[in-house]
Amino acid sequence: MNVIDIIVILIILGIVGIIYWRYTRDSYIVKIKKKEIIEFKTSMELSGLPIIIFYQGDKAYNFLLDTGSNVSYVNIKSDLKTAPTGIKDTFMGSNGIDVGCEKVIVSLYRNNIKYEHLVHAADLNTAFVELKKEYGILITGILGNDFFTKYKYCLDFKELVAYQR
Repeated sequence: MNVIDIIVILIILGIVGIIYWRYTRDSYIVKIKKKEIIEFKTSMELSGLPIIIFYQGDKAYNFLLDTGSNVSYVNIKSDLKTAPTGIKDTFMGSNGIDVGCEKVIVSLYRNNIKYEHLVHAADLNTAFVELKKEYGILITGILGNDFFTKYKYCLDFKELVAYQR
């Protein structure tokens, strides 16, 4: 075997490696694409906030995606239907003062998929009205890391999508 034969073999091995890598990478991407993907590009362009829409019947509700929050919240003043659990709790508001809340179960729908989640319900009207004044979007709730973990969502701020893994 001379040097040219070795170079040809290495080139062939390199091409086979590239083809294999492309095949496995593409099949991985296809697997991700088969899962639920939720786009928040429009809300980012309009308001600069990552917001996705869920539904109860034909009524749409805007939820802010908040990776800095360990739990999810809904505004008790909204017309969102919730199921009480009887569990009382508190959380620290943005002003540093404890806020009373109740843990409730909310059922949200998107693309015929039901998301049932335990959230903190409190009077968030003041904060959400301010967000509406500043950004033009009325928020119903905040989805925190508990939601992303439960439903295995990853937030991709390059593509501006939330996708399931």
